[in-house]
Amino acid sequence: MNQPISKADLHIHSRFSTRAADWVLRRFDFPASYSDPLQNYQRLRDAGMQYVTLTDHNTIAGCLEIAHLPGVIFGEEVTVHFPDEECRVHILVWGLTETQHREMQVLRENIFEFQKYLAAANLAHAVAHPFQSPNDKLTPLHFQKLILLFRHFEGINGRYLARWSEATQFSLNALTPRTIETFVARTGIEPTHAEPWKKVFVGGSDDHGGVYPARAWTETPYCDTAVDFLKNIRDGQCTPSGEGGTPLALAHGTYNTAFQFLKAKFALKPGDPAAGLIEKGFSRFMEGKDPTEFTLAEKLGFLAQGIASGKVFELAMAGNTSLWKELSSYFSKPEVKAAMARETAGVVEPERRAFLMANLVANQLGYRFFTQFIAQISGGKFIESIQTISPLVPIAGLLSPYLHALRQPRRETVRELTRTAAGTIPPFLQNRKRAWFTDTLEDVNGVATTIRKMIAAGVASGYDVKVMTCRSEVGDHGIPLKNFTPVGEFELPEYELQRLSFPPVLAVLEHLIRENYSELIISTPGPLGLAALLAAKTLGIRAVGIYHTDFPQYVRILTDDSFMETLTWDFMHWFYSQLDIVYVNSEDYRKCWVDRGIPAEKLKILPRGLDTKLFSRSRREADFWRSRGLRDGEVAMLFVGRISKEKNLDTLVAATRRLAEWQIPVRPVFVGDGPYLAEMKKLLPDAIFTGYLKGEDLAKAYASADFFVFPSTTDTFGNVVIEAQACGLPVIVSDVGGPRDLVSHGKDGFVTKALDSVELSEAIRRLSEDPGLRERLGAAARAKVENRDWTEAFQKFWTNSPE
Repeated sequence: MNQPISKADLHIHSRFSTRAADWVLRRFDFPASYSDPLQNYQRLRDAGMQYVTLTDHNTIAGCLEIAHLPGVIFGEEVTVHFPDEECRVHILVWGLTETQHREMQVLRENIFEFQKYLAAANLAHAVAHPFQSPNDKLTPLHFQKLILLFRHFEGINGRYLARWSEATQFSLNALTPRTIETFVARTGIEPTHAEPWKKVFVGGSDDHGGVYPARAWTETPYCDTAVDFLKNIRDGQCTPSGEGGTPLALAHGTYNTAFQFLKAKFALKPGDPAAGLIEKGFSRFMEGKDPTEFTLAEKLGFLAQGIASGKVFELAMAGNTSLWKELSSYFSKPEVKAAMARETAGVVEPERRAFLMANLVANQLGYRFFTQFIAQISGGKFIESIQTISPLVPIAGLLSPYLHALRQPRRETVRELTRTAAGTIPPFLQNRKRAWFTDTLEDVNGVATTIRKMIAAGVASGYDVKVMTCRSEVGDHGIPLKNFTPVGEFELPEYELQRLSFPPVLAVLEHLIRENYSELIISTPGPLGLAALLAAKTLGIRAVGIYHTDFPQYVRILTDDSFMETLTWDFMHWFYSQLDIVYVNSEDYRKCWVDRGIPAEKLKILPRGLDTKLFSRSRREADFWRSRGLRDGEVAMLFVGRISKEKNLDTLVAATRRLAEWQIPVRPVFVGDGPYLAEMKKLLPDAIFTGYLKGEDLAKAYASADFFVFPSTTDTFGNVVIEAQACGLPVIVSDVGGPRDLVSHGKDGFVTKALDSVELSEAIRRLSEDPGLRERLGAAARAKVENRDWTEAFQKFWTNSPE
């Protein structure tokens, strides 16, 4: 038979918690809470709480309003300071008097004096959400001091993410007498209580919005009085119960706080039809329903209310019609309503339904302004482009409850705090689940190839890694993949065949935190890459970037504009300087980024693999190129890659024409597709173009050629170079870019001066006229790469980040 218990939600706020924790919300003058103390009391009692307290920030005003009711315990959440340091913590105190409240307000500037006062007064108290520092200044040393000073800690907090409560209990349950001795020696502080390695946990909802009171609570053996209940807590005869929070629930509560505050501030009156519409719409939003769907009876009721009050005529005034027309035209669109229905189909939780609808509307409005921005940039109208995205600021303001709720403490800090107390990191905080972001998985380029190969090798070896992309259509690549449906797609100016997607940013953040990803790998600095960077900063998780492509050179070649090249360099520096590690493809690019200000310790060379079984000289077929038009006696000079201007194919064209003048029997053969293909066919009408090839067909194309030419200066590595080498081909590359590090001049190929068609044509002539030279260099090229392996490359990449 179950023993009777007493319960209380020991952490909950009312409208007397006036200062919001989030800077953005404070800028709008929103309070931390706007819940009514009496309503909180009733909700808690209805939820089965025998005793009721309010723990507003540094005030007991809310408790005074309900002091006359049975079962009330005075409580307060006190912001306490470490003296002469910036670090602040929150301490929950219960059973205090008005006099004690006033005295504590003086003492809270010094946590050591504050603790002595609590002990002398025999007041029940606990450290609130220890891993959610009010100002993010809590260090392992501060945590050690808290452990020595306090016996009680909040073990379940119903507002913040459940894993932070789990981390608290994991850390403090692992304490030992030896650990305490170490802390004493390190801090010079003696424990304030007996057996300081044994901690007591309490629970509270930490509800601010009046939506989730009693989500978490504290239980003790049954007692008839609040005095006995508090004694049980002081004696450690208590346990936390309930559940931790979620970001969506936290945001839901914040929206309720904001609405109640605004309703009071702007004095929306019951007779006002606008008030009725807004309140009803908001109520539907909080229930997770379409806020624009009203029944016929409700619509008629609003109209009658407006006519009776005369307010309907104010809404029809010229100053108001445009606003209402704009809003109603958007929300009345059948496709908008249908999209809301699709997004929320099968979703039960009101907070998730509300999030999906808010996310949908914000995405569509945001994308609308973004496309206007791209159009202005394409037209060279930079000032106008800034103006077009200015409406994104109020959109961000409306979404600030979600942005605030999704923001988490820095994961590495929490790992250090748990390691301080427990000597180890719990499994749910270890770096074992990583997301790899790319804007270009479906494209035909080295970036996409590298990602697919690395992920496949990692998964085959048992690592938990998944690709994150955002495309309207995604093929089956045989690898773990999460595709976020794009809000829209757009073409890059000056590079119309390169399409990028506008990602649903909030959905990306929410997915990552819900699935507990521990590290983000960012392969492209495009829209999805930017969303990933925002996610890493917001969620406090590690971010690793890969500099695959020399974008500034691309921009210079495509636009012939040095100013645009400089802007691109500035953006690239800003983006990659935000990351914890930046991988580059060669020593040359590592030095380049060091020169541009990225710390050398952040830069690493990306490990690279190769499928040497697929790409092999054994794939050679004598008729492969002959069947495609190669004549007897001709030498096949191969290029594989995107047929685009930035690959410096004009240099290859000039060299080929020079060879034709010399009557050298060499025939250029091209594998690939791209925006410059039609032009290349005009420039080299005798060349062979196969289009895009993959798998065995691609391997045969390599192995059946005589040598490989790659004049690009924008590639940071060159997968095609090592694939050609594996097939036994000597390779000619330029002396600018990553590929030059893959070729040893005169030993397995030639390195020629960039954009120099004369030097390039001479290297081609030597290989075309000397089969023995081709054979020797090709064999050396194969020997150089035959030990490359994707599995080994992935393992090196994975272990570069701490687990």
